[in-house]
Amino acid sequence: VFVFLLCFLPLNMRSCTAVLVAVLVTAVVTGTPATDSLTDMYAKIEAAQDPAPAALAPRGAQFRFAYIYSDGMVLQRDRPASVWGWGPPNSTVSVVVGTDAPVTAVANADEQWRVSLAPHAASASATTLTATSAGVTISVTDILFGDVWLCSGQSNMAFSMPTMNNDKPKEDMIAKAYATDPGASIDGVYMNATEGINAAANLPNIRLLTVGNRKTCAAPVADANIAHKWAQASPANVGLGLDVMGGIGGGYSATCWLYGMELNKKVGVPIGLIHSSYGGSAVEDWISNETLNANGGATNPANLCPGPVRPSMGLPSQQYNGQIRPLVNMTLKGAIWYQGESNSGQNELYSCRFEMMMAEWRKLWYEGTNGATDPDFPIGFVQIGPLGQIRGPESTESENTFAVRIGQTGGMEHGGTAPNTRWPHTFMSTGYDLMNPPNTTCFWGCVHIFNKQAVAHRLALAARHTVYNETALVYLGPVVDSVSLAGAAVVIHYAGGTEGGGLKLRSGYGFEVCAANCGDGFAANLLNGSATGFAPASVASSTSNTVTITPPTSLGGKPVLTVRYAFDDSPSLFFTPSTQPAVYNAEGLPANPGVWNVSAV
Repeated sequence: VFVFLLCFLPLNMRSCTAVLVAVLVTAVVTGTPATDSLTDMYAKIEAAQDPAPAALAPRGAQFRFAYIYSDGMVLQRDRPASVWGWGPPNSTVSVVVGTDAPVTAVANADEQWRVSLAPHAASASATTLTATSAGVTISVTDILFGDVWLCSGQSNMAFSMPTMNNDKPKEDMIAKAYATDPGASIDGVYMNATEGINAAANLPNIRLLTVGNRKTCAAPVADANIAHKWAQASPANVGLGLDVMGGIGGGYSATCWLYGMELNKKVGVPIGLIHSSYGGSAVEDWISNETLNANGGATNPANLCPGPVRPSMGLPSQQYNGQIRPLVNMTLKGAIWYQGESNSGQNELYSCRFEMMMAEWRKLWYEGTNGATDPDFPIGFVQIGPLGQIRGPESTESENTFAVRIGQTGGMEHGGTAPNTRWPHTFMSTGYDLMNPPNTTCFWGCVHIFNKQAVAHRLALAARHTVYNETALVYLGPVVDSVSLAGAAVVIHYAGGTEGGGLKLRSGYGFEVCAANCGDGFAANLLNGSATGFAPASVASSTSNTVTITPPTSLGGKPVLTVRYAFDDSPSLFFTPSTQPAVYNAEGLPANPGVWNVSAV
C-alpha cells in the first residue's frame, strides 16, 4: 500500500517520503516504537532531501533571482519590497514590477544584487516582476502585494494540518468539545482538520512557501533551500501529509496556516506565509554562532546570556545558518514563533536567549532590506503546551514546563504575558490548557497537541490587536493585577480590559497557595528545592474581575504569602475528573500561568 501511494507523489517528494515510510514500516515490523527510530529518520531524511552545499552557493556568472522569489509569491505591501538575486560581478540589473519605472542595481563582488521597489498598497490583482541584465530577462509571475509573515520554531510549528487526523476519533472529540468556544476558533465556529484543509480551496490570496530543513550547516549559506516553492493555498498543498519536522514533504504547518487564514479573513489583505521550522531544535539553533558566543562563549560569565547550550539536533546555529540567514534580504511584516519544548526547565536563561534571537533577527532583516523591514517588527510566540500526558502539578515535568512558560514571557516581573515592558513589540498565545484527550495516538509524542486552531486563533487575535490596531478587540486572557488577603481568604484581582466580558470560571482547578518555604514568589526560586510549601486552594467565589480562594487546612491558619496558578504541565478538560484550568474570560481566553506574592504584584 505504501509503495502504491508513493507512486502518486511528486518526484521531488518521493525520496523523502520513501525514507519516512521505510522507518515507520521498520518500526512496525520489528515492534520497535517509532520514536526509537526518530533520530535515524532525521538523518535519513536529511540525506535524501538536503542538497549539496554547492547548490546553495552563488552560481558563478548565472543571472537569477534568489530562491525565495518564485511564481505565486506575496511581496510586502506599504513598504519598499526588497528583491535580490545573483549575477556576474559589476553587472547592471534593471528590475520592473508591473508598470512601475525600472529600478537598477549593480551586482557586487560577491555576485549579489538587490533593489528596493516602490511601496505598493495591498492588491489581489496579480502582477509580474522582471529583471534584465546583459540582454537576458527573467521573471516572477502571479505576484500579490500583502503581508508576509515568517513562521518558525520546532516540531509544534512544523506539525502539519493532516497530522491532526492521526487519531481521527480524538480529533473529533476535540472538535466537539470546542465546537462553539469563542477562544478556540474564528468567529467561535471550530473547524476540524479536514474542514481546515478544505477551506484552502476558497482562499486564493494566501500563498505558501516552505524552507527546507538544514541539519549540516556549519556556516551561513548563501541562498535558501526551498522545499516547496511559493504556491496558492489549496487543499492539496495544505493537506499533503503528516509532518512534525518541517520541510520534509508533509502538509503545511497547521499553526502557520490557521494563523494566516484568520488574518486574511479579518484584515482583508493577501497573506504570504514562509514556513521555516525544524522539529527538536532549541532556541540556540536559531541564533548565529557569533551572537551566541559573544564575549568569550555562551558559558562564559561575561556573556550576555551565560549558561549551558542545549544539545542541537545537528550542528550549533544550524537553523540560523540554513533557514534564517538566507531569508533576511526579503521584506517582512512580522514573525510567529512556536518553540520552547527543547529548552524546558529554563527560565531567565530562555528569556535571555529568546530576547537575543529576536534582537538579532530584527537587526538582520532591517539591515538586509535596507531599512524596509521595521527594526522592531512584531514577533508573536506560543507559550508551550504539555511536555507529556501527566496528571497533576506534583510531576517533575511540571517544574520544567512552568519554568520555560514563565521564561517565554520575559519573567513574572514583567507580568507573565506579552506585550510587556521588556518586550513591547511582541504578542502571544498560550497552549498550556490544550492537552490531547487521554490515550490519543499522537504523532511522535503527545507533546504535539492537536488543537492548533485554538493556538492560531489566540495568536491571530493578539496580532489583530497589537499589529493591526483592532484596539477594541479582547486579545488576552485575564491578567492578574494584584493579590490581597481578605481575612483568611485570598482575593485575586484581574486587570481591567483583560477580563473582557467578565471572568468565566470553567472549574476550580489550578490555584495553589503557600504560607512558608515559598521562595521569593518568582519562578527562578520555585525550582531550587526551597519552594516546598504549596498546596491546592479551593475557589470560593468570583466576580466579573476577581476570584476568591480559600487556603487548605494544611496551612494551619498561617497567612498566605504566595499564590501560584497553572503550575501543572498538562491540565485538561478531557481528564476525569476534569483538570481544565479555572480562569477564562467571556471571550474564551485563559489566564496565563504565574506566581504572585500577596500584596506585592
